[in-house]
Amino acid sequence: MRSLFLRIFFYFLLIILLVSSAVVILTYFRDQEFPALADQNFTRQAIAEYGREATQAFEHEGIAAVDKYAERLSAEFGIHLLLFNSSGHPLTQQRVPRRMQHMVQRAMRSGEVVFPMMGRRNGLASMVRGGSGQIYFVAIQLPDRQQSRHLFKGVTHGFLGWQLLILLAVTAIGCYFLARSLTAPIGRLRQATRKFAAGDLSTRIGDKIKGKNELAELADDFDEMAGKIETLVDAQKNLLRDISHELRSPLTRLGIALELARQPGDAETKSKALARIELEAERMNVMIGQLLNLTRLESGAQELPFQKFDLQELLANLVEDANYEAKTRQCQVVYQAPEDAIYSGSPDLLAQALENVIRNAVKYTADNTIVSVDLIAGAEDWTIRVADQGPGVPEESLQKLFEAFYRVAAARDRQTGGTGIGLAIAERAIKLHSGSITAKNRSQGGLLIEITLPFER
Repeated sequence: MRSLFLRIFFYFLLIILLVSSAVVILTYFRDQEFPALADQNFTRQAIAEYGREATQAFEHEGIAAVDKYAERLSAEFGIHLLLFNSSGHPLTQQRVPRRMQHMVQRAMRSGEVVFPMMGRRNGLASMVRGGSGQIYFVAIQLPDRQQSRHLFKGVTHGFLGWQLLILLAVTAIGCYFLARSLTAPIGRLRQATRKFAAGDLSTRIGDKIKGKNELAELADDFDEMAGKIETLVDAQKNLLRDISHELRSPLTRLGIALELARQPGDAETKSKALARIELEAERMNVMIGQLLNLTRLESGAQELPFQKFDLQELLANLVEDANYEAKTRQCQVVYQAPEDAIYSGSPDLLAQALENVIRNAVKYTADNTIVSVDLIAGAEDWTIRVADQGPGVPEESLQKLFEAFYRVAAARDRQTGGTGIGLAIAERAIKLHSGSITAKNRSQGGLLIEITLPFER
């Protein structure tokens, strides 16, 4: 049975049927139990009634009538009856079981009703007096097990009849709705999974499964997984689109420069064309290298050989190189830090990340301005602040600065020779050191990049 709904439904129904059957059988056997074991007065009355009927049959019609009466008791109730005279001689044409003969002998000796002995079958014997005043002895043997037709008859009458069937019907309906309530969310989750697998990445199921049970939690987990996968796929699509767009421009310029180099002309024109080819090839090489580096950082494939080094010294070298470039625009990079700052991490990876941030600040700060780089020791981490005096960034773009190929303006990075990957690489590298990087606009103008690197990871 493949359907989970049917399995749960029939499991519930089977349990109800088994319990009901057990109750029916136990109740029936309890009701059919011979009262002699609990009430001797009732037993004496019952055996006296059987004996009176048997003696009347004998005194009026003889042994054949007694045997006919005994056959009727056996057929209807499963009770075997034998009648004996006052000397203990059986008044029957049938074979007399030895145990019943023994019970009659005991009754003759005691003069009382003989009850079953421990471990023996249910047998009773007693003295009775016929209508003529003659003394007889009657022995009866109760059935060991209730006959199946009697059990069926008992079940189909009274409370164990139609009322029980109605109760079972109501129980079956309850089991149906209970099983449906358990399997319906699974069915909806299965449909959502199929839609998601078919390519509909916007599929969500959390609002369709209510409650605070495991199935609702599973639906929330599905939505969370679907959201992350959709974000990842969209990011990959955007990355491929951006890469295609970024490579198309230098390839186009390469084609133009190649055509110029092929055309007949003076040596200066050919030299400029070859220089353009070299420049575009170098830009493509740098871009591809940065893309490979970004891919390794995002996939976690790059192993980080952590070691202790002086973070203050590393920043000082980066600031010195940035100052060399800033002089062309009459700018200056001012650095403030403690005498030493021992940190455990990957110096090469952090150098690349911090260089991207500092060079980016130098690139966009206004001419004749200062870029400040501060290293601050906190209680549990190092904080690096890089502030420029440029135009800043629109508030809606601050969270997107660390996305690959994102540009605030369409031609901003192209004018400065950037690829739009530097800050994305910096963000991945900082995260691999369990740190964080944020960007915000300064109140006095310019952009502030703040990097936090914890002492322990």
